[in-house]
Amino acid sequence: MPSVAFYTLGCKVNFYDTEAIWQQFKEQGYEQVDFDSQTADVYLINTCTVTNTGDKKSRQIIRRAVRKNPDAIVAVTGCYAQTSPAEIMDIPGVDLVVGNQDRDKIIPFVNQIKETREPVNAVRNIMKNRVFEEMDVPDFADRTRAFLKIQDGCNNFCTFCIIPWARGLSRSRDSRSIITQAHQLVEAGYKEIVLTGIHTGGYGDDLDNYDLSSLLWDLDKVDGLERIRISSIEASQIDERMLDVLNRSSKMCRHFHIPLQAGDDAVLKRMRRKYTTEQFYNKMGLIRQAMPDVAITTDVIVGFPGETHEMYRNGYDLMKAINFSEMHVFPYSKRTGTPAARMEDQVDDQVKNERVTELLALSDQMKLSYAEKFVGQVLEVIPEGRGDLAEGHLHGYSDNYIQLEFEGADHLVGEVCRVKMTKAGLHSSEGQLVRVMENGPQKAAL
Repeated sequence: MPSVAFYTLGCKVNFYDTEAIWQQFKEQGYEQVDFDSQTADVYLINTCTVTNTGDKKSRQIIRRAVRKNPDAIVAVTGCYAQTSPAEIMDIPGVDLVVGNQDRDKIIPFVNQIKETREPVNAVRNIMKNRVFEEMDVPDFADRTRAFLKIQDGCNNFCTFCIIPWARGLSRSRDSRSIITQAHQLVEAGYKEIVLTGIHTGGYGDDLDNYDLSSLLWDLDKVDGLERIRISSIEASQIDERMLDVLNRSSKMCRHFHIPLQAGDDAVLKRMRRKYTTEQFYNKMGLIRQAMPDVAITTDVIVGFPGETHEMYRNGYDLMKAINFSEMHVFPYSKRTGTPAARMEDQVDDQVKNERVTELLALSDQMKLSYAEKFVGQVLEVIPEGRGDLAEGHLHGYSDNYIQLEFEGADHLVGEVCRVKMTKAGLHSSEGQLVRVMENGPQKAAL
């Protein structure tokens, strides 16, 4: 039986794409082996290019695959493959480079290379692509939350970001295909679906009279689906129709990841973000009105070119006022090929690191105070596996994204459990199992 090993760098969309490519290999009779500990006939590396470091790490992994089995076919896909195929083809031992399209042709290319042993560069101009690449994933190794990719590409062209060049312009998946896959995932035992994409909130920008809110209402009707989570959405894409879904759908998770990126209008403008701090702040208020107790997490880039101490303080004060439930904080890193990398007024690394440290401390403070609000309350948690706090404990996330550990048996993994929170923690909170929900009627915890 031929074997294949995968290595995925980067974001959740890349992990989804790797799972989809694995389905194709599985259908052809391949077995999947571990990249690090076993030797494979085919190595597939799904690369990331969001930072210069992503490129470097991708090259290291490609070279590692070539060394592991010089006779294997080494195939490279993903964002770095799309933007720099020639650089990858120059690495001795690489047989195939496919970008972020034509991935349904990977198996035919692999078979062709087996015959000819001639390397293939199959990367085409992704900016001309207007069609979503259909790749189903009917099952995931981690069985509690299923990712469902609904969109690819991005039209925003923020000055710090290379991704539109790696992923192309925004393309939406056909809604019927999404609903069909949602039904498949529910039949496979999933209770929660995470909608994912490169610019998930841009779903429907290229469709007639159908947008993300329309899709959410259609998913709301899928029997057996308990929770719908959106992986990330822009503040500007949460309009009145979306607020109505948040208010009325019982399946929407009380958690949104909404990138702020900077908390000062001058910096936002230089970043080419499409909102002001006031608009962002007001939108957070509307979301909280529509969905009380919602967890709002965010991304922040610190030390963007031209960010003065005063601009940074403005951002700090705004983040504190919004009171996020967690922040992912990144020091600005030059990405070759983006307008921001050519800007003057680059901020000193030491200044960036000091700001990152201060914002991470603020994030911890806000995260703990958000969790503390729920002590004594009963939350719905889907256990993902064994916990770390004590023997016999399970861990999982509540619908509002608090990680909880509680005592429970293995058969509860993947089920919706009602858990009373007893103690708030920074990384993990503690709780007590109250009851298990089983498709409608509740049964008391065993």
